[in-house]
Amino acid sequence: MDRSPADATVRRARLDPEARRAQIVEVAAEVFRGRDPATVRFEEVARAAGVSRSLVYAYFGDKGELIAEVYLHSLAGLDAELSRLLRDLPVDEPRLAGLVRTFFELARENADSWRLFAAAGAVDHCAVRAARDARCQRIADTWGGGPAARLLARGLVGMLEAAATEWLDHQECSLDDAVALLTRALWAGVGHLPRA
Repeated sequence: MDRSPADATVRRARLDPEARRAQIVEVAAEVFRGRDPATVRFEEVARAAGVSRSLVYAYFGDKGELIAEVYLHSLAGLDAELSRLLRDLPVDEPRLAGLVRTFFELARENADSWRLFAAAGAVDHCAVRAARDARCQRIADTWGGGPAARLLARGLVGMLEAAATEWLDHQECSLDDAVALLTRALWAGVGHLPRA
């Protein structure tokens, strides 16, 4: 049986499952941008991605999982930068300033979707939890990686997320001033902790 050119086009448009999943996540990030995630429907994401709604459901069983994947995709750059900053322990004050700046720049560059990140961070989804745990563990490893160090790291990450949101909402000081203020405050405390 001969196949029409249209059939060939459909065959070429098929992606392997990982590539298709990544494509849907990228499109979903754009659909979520500037909107309350509760108002976004799977049908919109499917239409924007050029796939069926059932395929979106097949990859992401619920909206929580889709939001979690958008969160992880959006913060991938932050995780890479965090790993780079913490590669050579211990963290010194300039490296801490770099980490603080990275958080604030992420908020500024993704102003429309930062609230989505913050909301997703609070969601008890296993993928988001795992990403946050890994990020906090990398910071905790600076102080030996034990339970107390993880507690401290979790507090630092929470403080940075809250401060970035506050700065984004009001922008009553420059980015440089916000980074300098938080770095001084954090370094005055964490800079005196014993290192591993």
